[in-house]
Amino acid sequence: MPYSVTIGDPRNIQTMTFSPPVLRSENERLAALRELCLLDTPTDPAFDEMTLLATHVFGTSMALISLVDDGRQWFKSRIGMAVRETPRSQAFCAYALHSTEPLIVLDTLQDIRFADNPLVTGSPGLRFYAGAPLITKEGLCLGTFCVLDAAPRAAFDAVQVTQLRHFARLAMMRIETLRSIGYADPLTQLPNRTRFLEDVALWINDAPDDGRRLFAVAIDVCGHGYLQQMQSAFGADYADGFLMAASRRVSQALGPAPVYRIDSTVMACVLAARDEAALEEQLRGLQQRFSVPCEHQGIPHAPAVTLGAVALATPDEVPTADTARVLGAALAHARAAHRPWAIYHPQLDAAQQRAFRILAAIPGALAADDQLQLHYQPRIDLADGVCTGVEALLRWNHPELGTISPGEFIPLAEKTALIGDITAWVVRAALAQAQVWHDAGLRLTVSLNVSALDLATAGFADLLDRLLGQSRVDPGLIEIEFTESAVADDPLPVGVQLRRLRALGLQIAIDDFGTGHSNFSYLKQIPATILKLDQSFVRTLPTDMHDVTILCAMIRLGHEFGHRVVAEGIETAQAYELLASWGCDEGQGYWIARPMPAAQVADWLAPAAQRLRASR
Repeated sequence: MPYSVTIGDPRNIQTMTFSPPVLRSENERLAALRELCLLDTPTDPAFDEMTLLATHVFGTSMALISLVDDGRQWFKSRIGMAVRETPRSQAFCAYALHSTEPLIVLDTLQDIRFADNPLVTGSPGLRFYAGAPLITKEGLCLGTFCVLDAAPRAAFDAVQVTQLRHFARLAMMRIETLRSIGYADPLTQLPNRTRFLEDVALWINDAPDDGRRLFAVAIDVCGHGYLQQMQSAFGADYADGFLMAASRRVSQALGPAPVYRIDSTVMACVLAARDEAALEEQLRGLQQRFSVPCEHQGIPHAPAVTLGAVALATPDEVPTADTARVLGAALAHARAAHRPWAIYHPQLDAAQQRAFRILAAIPGALAADDQLQLHYQPRIDLADGVCTGVEALLRWNHPELGTISPGEFIPLAEKTALIGDITAWVVRAALAQAQVWHDAGLRLTVSLNVSALDLATAGFADLLDRLLGQSRVDPGLIEIEFTESAVADDPLPVGVQLRRLRALGLQIAIDDFGTGHSNFSYLKQIPATILKLDQSFVRTLPTDMHDVTILCAMIRLGHEFGHRVVAEGIETAQAYELLASWGCDEGQGYWIARPMPAAQVADWLAPAAQRLRASR
């Protein structure tokens, strides 16, 4: 706001209004100031040392590094000044923007521009000001390095003016250093994530006027996993060299468009296209160019390059600060779907946020008494209908997210160490329930599902050994289920683990048999006692004769290896009859019983065999 000063004899008041003048290049100056990312940032020790030294050199009580923004002056460093910023209308420094020479005001009360300034008439009572402009290499003035005092001065000589200029130059050297550090990626020298987000905001405000839309695009040149393998194989220096080569390739592919490095393996750019279909054509072209191996030090690398994109300034407007995050969500979706690219839409973000919320909630669920629960699905002898055991199935009822399917949270947990905590919880809960049934005179086998990560963990067998030792449950009543995929990646350590479990007296079951690879080989190597036929074969009975042939063969094969064979997914009486007639030993499925809380199992058991016989 403008302010007024009074000139002359108070009995004959003449009022004049002054506002700090605005430069013709003000828009360019403000853009340069904001690109530096200095405003509203934490204090910088180097700047503070400069202003402190200046107060000693010039004998003043105050020294400032003032940046003149649109409507305010903000102090990057301040000594002796209580406030962090003032309105631009009160800024002495706003007048200093117009010259390359320092502005010297020996006595503010004698200068009509400042005599009635609130900083003069009120706190801190400024009477002396000297400010040297902070000028960029492009000749734009950002603000001043200034010294101030509550007492007027009779002079500020040429030596002091020169000294003040030196302080301003030192401050600009520091600003340029921060500019380099703050905006450039130190490895590739590409503009970094900060610069990318700043430029995205500028592009949104300067969109093409030819009907095209702007899209931010992320290019993951190899993925974190591939980079880690490269570092392990050849060292960090080699991996850095590869990233530099990859960044040059991306820059060449995108021509004059600026390229940014926004994550360790992720570059970014902004492309214009009329619509998503046109954008996909550009993404397809980029994919084709990146399909050529990238050679570094004589070694060709052909990792899968993944692309993600998000529209800028859409009706669903993504905040500029979220651009890098949602590009990450698009990349994650493309990788999960095994696609070369994905374009961000809000539902992708919702899925990512839900996945994160679920992962974050798992530790709390494990510690709570009322969120996780085991349900048990009965398994019966197909010959006489007698229940031989139950499969423990985990259920989660979250107080805010509601019921969360194991099919949703278990795959997420398997990507982290949380799966081990979940397995330990399941084992403890199942052993406790088995003990309750044992004390009640019920001898039921309890089957527990474990993941590939569990079997690959050296301490898994030790955990089971310790927990079994703390209970009175017969180890022969505990069955460990795993899928063939758990063995596929590294069969030797898994085989060692399974043999240890078998030595403890536990039963070993191969789950979902028939859907993996090299099944016959696994049957020879794994000390299994149970073979569970995948329900995809059972549910088609009796219509698919191919499945009939496969089922009969797998039942015979299992028996020849000395295993009991269990069929999952029995949903009709006809399927039950056929499997029993083929010699399948046991079965489970919705036609027999759905999973139920432990309290309902005893009620179901008593008449179960009688019901099954009557229904056949």
